[in-house]
Amino acid sequence: MSAERHAIVCTAAQQVFRTGILTGRSAFAPGLEAWTLPAARELLHRFVENYDGSADEFLVKLKRQISDASDEAVVLAAELLYVNLVPLNAGTVGPDRKFEIIETVLSWTPRRAAIPADLAEAASTGSIKGGQAFLNYRWAQFAFLIRVTVRLLESPAAERERLLGDPWAFRDLAREVFADHDGKYRARSQLHILLFLLFPDTYEPIASERHKQLIRDAFADRLAGPAGDVDRDLAEIRRRLEQESGRPVGFYAEPWRSKWHPPEQPRPQKGWLVRGANVKDVNVIPRWLEEGFCSVAWAEADEIAAGASREEIGAVVTTAYPDAVNESRSAHVRQLSRFLTEMQPGDLVATVDGDTVYVGKVTGDAFYDDTDGRDLARRRPVEWSTESPLSRRRLSEAAQARLRDRRTVVDLTRVMAELAAEAGLDDEVTDDVKIVDETQALVIPMLTEAFADDLLMPPDWLRETADLLVAKRQLILYGPPGTGKTFLAIRLAEELAGPERTDLVQFHPSYGYEDFVEGFRPRPAANGTIGFELVPGPFKRAVEAAEAEPGKPFVLVIDEINRADLAKVFGELYFLLEYRNREISLQYSPHDKFKLPENVFVIGTMNTVDRSVALVDAAMRRRFAFRALAPDRPPVDGLLRRWLTRENLPDAPARLLDEVNRRLADPDRAVGPSYLMTRQAAHRRGLERIWATEILPLLEDQLYGSGIDVEQEYGLAALLEALGIDLP
Repeated sequence: MSAERHAIVCTAAQQVFRTGILTGRSAFAPGLEAWTLPAARELLHRFVENYDGSADEFLVKLKRQISDASDEAVVLAAELLYVNLVPLNAGTVGPDRKFEIIETVLSWTPRRAAIPADLAEAASTGSIKGGQAFLNYRWAQFAFLIRVTVRLLESPAAERERLLGDPWAFRDLAREVFADHDGKYRARSQLHILLFLLFPDTYEPIASERHKQLIRDAFADRLAGPAGDVDRDLAEIRRRLEQESGRPVGFYAEPWRSKWHPPEQPRPQKGWLVRGANVKDVNVIPRWLEEGFCSVAWAEADEIAAGASREEIGAVVTTAYPDAVNESRSAHVRQLSRFLTEMQPGDLVATVDGDTVYVGKVTGDAFYDDTDGRDLARRRPVEWSTESPLSRRRLSEAAQARLRDRRTVVDLTRVMAELAAEAGLDDEVTDDVKIVDETQALVIPMLTEAFADDLLMPPDWLRETADLLVAKRQLILYGPPGTGKTFLAIRLAEELAGPERTDLVQFHPSYGYEDFVEGFRPRPAANGTIGFELVPGPFKRAVEAAEAEPGKPFVLVIDEINRADLAKVFGELYFLLEYRNREISLQYSPHDKFKLPENVFVIGTMNTVDRSVALVDAAMRRRFAFRALAPDRPPVDGLLRRWLTRENLPDAPARLLDEVNRRLADPDRAVGPSYLMTRQAAHRRGLERIWATEILPLLEDQLYGSGIDVEQEYGLAALLEALGIDLP
């Protein structure tokens, strides 16, 4: 079945790429010459030469760069992204996400273009695991495909025919344009997959360069002598193995996989930062790199066995530092425990020397060797990748924030996938690290026409609101009662994040920091007394859930956000709302670093009946985007009429609402349509109930002290008579 899927995706990719290069014709837009040198050069200039290094999601940056490009360039971009995405299995990029990406790009041109049915079917049956590079470096893969396309289209037609018929000549051309804008090679996986897509009889369906090397080394006995070219060696190995077995060979299937595949990690892999640039005023990192180890000092403490418990480490630390206060002593124990016990062979490790970051793999247990002095005595063997040191300034903001931690040993698991990929160690990263990688692209679904139709609201307004939320991370929907603020906040949150990643909390005057973030709660103790336990609030629980799935959005809806003392409720979180990648200490957890992940969004609702938006302090207003919901402006304007039409109900409730708001003549006091979006409003008895129990009490409260006779001015009977409406 895998061979069948491989054949389907290769045929589809060749139908788009090979046909496009040789004929110029688009596969998505019949009659359009999209595969032309001007279109390819336009993409090269807009996307590759004008590199966008911002932290925005790939599609957001791509839209800025090419949405106003020519039809040919936009369609070419969509077809190159198809070549990028079609071979990937659902574990890397699911079919829905593939189509969403491509269709989003096609929506930037008025030209009629769509993925043909056979090509769509092929994209649904992807068969290759792309690895972390396909999640983190789509921009690099796309840039590489653009460069390859430009180079091919610059060649005469006969030369293009030759290159697309010669797998080794094509590989030479692809390698010539392999390097990114800064000299890095982040598109390795794309190169390997493109070679397979175009020449499946020559190259393996393998995205990982490391896996190719492991397979070649494991079956080297089938070679008369290694050719020094891993692809040629694999072609010969496959030929020999198929002769031996008499059947097709799949290196990811048994009996071949177990002969080369690395053994599973005994426990989830982790990533670590170990500092060595200033060990008692000495930079020991050059020695680490040269001799293949990392170390921590604590020279005053005696030898501690690898794997020692915290109690055992604590006893040694207490003897070594008898005058240390408890907080300092506990910090020593935590740091040593990380290095000696929590760190394991197979983990990844990084260190920082000025702007340079080095990454390696821990290859053995901790050991003690004081031959070179006790400052270098506590060691772990490390296989450092020194050929591609990283520039800290070029890393993501999330990675830079983690690297700012000044402790000696720091858990870097959540950003280690990016560091390893940048250092050329992508193949050493296990799924345990990839799953929690907070630098991976955040996937936020686009709001659909069907969603807008269901809400009876303009799709452009809804999409702009979602864009504001994504850009600012915090949004407040404000307006008078009945405009659907809470309903819209919940529906929007569930559409963007899903019901299981949406939480709701309602603020009130007695709500505080301990309720929202974390606080101590009484709990029965074992001896019958009452103790206190630190309990996370809804905000901290949302953060913990988001950290477990960094590639998916989590939304916390705060209803009536202005009813609480916001400065008291948010406390030090004010800082994090603006500086997401910074870490702070919470007041009840001073020893633990806390940050607000990029995938946590907050939607608040606020009533304007008391003009409370102006009362929100400037610091909070600066951190939130505000979106008004008013009965006389979109998307609320006309909402009740649209609902009545959909429900096949008379328009009398809409006429009554318009008259009430006309008489009020105050947008902040206007009555929203949600009071009347019920089938009870279709007859007089139901309207009388709504007017008596909801609308009149609201107006009496708002107009208290004004001298207006609310019943006479706004009563149902008075309004029906004024409008000449006769209800059953």
